[in-house]
Amino acid sequence: MSSRADIDDDDDDAVERVKRGLERVLVTWFPAAGRLRINEGTGKLEIDCNNEGALLTIAETFSKLEELGNLHEYKTCYEELVPQLPQNTSHNPLVAVQITKFSCGGISIGFGGSHALFDGFGAFNFLACWARISSGKDETELITPNHSRQRLLNAIRTNSSTPTSSSTDCLFGASSSSSIYKQEHVAGIQDLYGIPMRAMASDDRCWESELAKLGQSESQGLRLVTLCMEKEAVETWKGLAVQSGKLSKCSTFDVLCAHVWKARVKALSLEPNTNICLQFPINSRNRLQPPLGDNFTGNAFVLASASCLAKDLTEETLESTIRRIQAAKDLVANEYIKLYVKALESSSDKFLPSMRELTIVTDWLKFPFGALDFGWGKILCGAALLGTPVPEAVFLMPNLEEPGNFLARIGIGEQHISDFITNFNNFNYP
Repeated sequence: MSSRADIDDDDDDAVERVKRGLERVLVTWFPAAGRLRINEGTGKLEIDCNNEGALLTIAETFSKLEELGNLHEYKTCYEELVPQLPQNTSHNPLVAVQITKFSCGGISIGFGGSHALFDGFGAFNFLACWARISSGKDETELITPNHSRQRLLNAIRTNSSTPTSSSTDCLFGASSSSSIYKQEHVAGIQDLYGIPMRAMASDDRCWESELAKLGQSESQGLRLVTLCMEKEAVETWKGLAVQSGKLSKCSTFDVLCAHVWKARVKALSLEPNTNICLQFPINSRNRLQPPLGDNFTGNAFVLASASCLAKDLTEETLESTIRRIQAAKDLVANEYIKLYVKALESSSDKFLPSMRELTIVTDWLKFPFGALDFGWGKILCGAALLGTPVPEAVFLMPNLEEPGNFLARIGIGEQHISDFITNFNNFNYP
């Protein structure tokens, strides 16, 4: 959701301009006007480019933007600023938009997009193209979207150099019912599925009962919390990490990801010898060979993964945790990506419930939401996240209300909120 106050133009003209812009951007981004369907031959989900269109709703409210307080903080009333669609229907649009006019003259755009259509990178490029068209600016700089999945499919179907073993035999083909957790050479999968597998081994439980137990532990009583981290603190730790000689480089994501992983695990008070896992999406567009290119619009992320014991994470230095994250990034190269996607394609048991042992961090730090100009000028708040499929995932974002600073949005159990906030605000590492 993005919002803007004090529109200079007439409200109706401003809304009409954005509406026309959406109509035009759907010409080049035509899959966004389609619908999902199951291919009867392969049984796989695909996009039917049938031009049924996106959903656009125009709404008005007597409320003022200033009444909402800090716009980046989640509020239940935000759910009324996006279109509400029926669950699990093939007739649902892949893109749904609600433009809400506030009594103060402000306007918000509530945007929802199917993850089967595009990932965060693709969604932002869609928004950027839509905004530029709506603003009336020069369109020659617009990217030409590449909707074809053929290059991606060709890449993952090429032969792998990974040595053949029982698990790779499953991966390459043979059995569509092979278990995904047997893919031991893909860290993102091995670490994730290792959590319930190790619990089963220690207590003689079956797979289904262990998944049910894990799902119950973290799915109830979650609250969405948004915390701010000042740029100065992050820059200080980046500098210290490099100056110490322990790291040759350190990014803002590295520091925030390591910090929030530590803060969450400490807050949950897990047993010291508990196996824990951090996973975060990596954009594979230019890591795959040949590259997909920045204009590829589909899903092109894979999960990087780091795992250790809870006591190791909570006791080690921040630099050591950053090193784990950087090592996980480095693993995501051409071969890893191909094996990861093939494992998902060939396995029947792809999904796990929420787990206390698993921390997921999503990087939105480089999405310049503040640069999205629909012709209204400066945006007040670039992204106020609503509910997500994995509510306890951490989203790292720029703070447009305090330029230069950063936000971390997380879903966490009520009983752990106080400890998490304390940990998040504490940078006293050894």
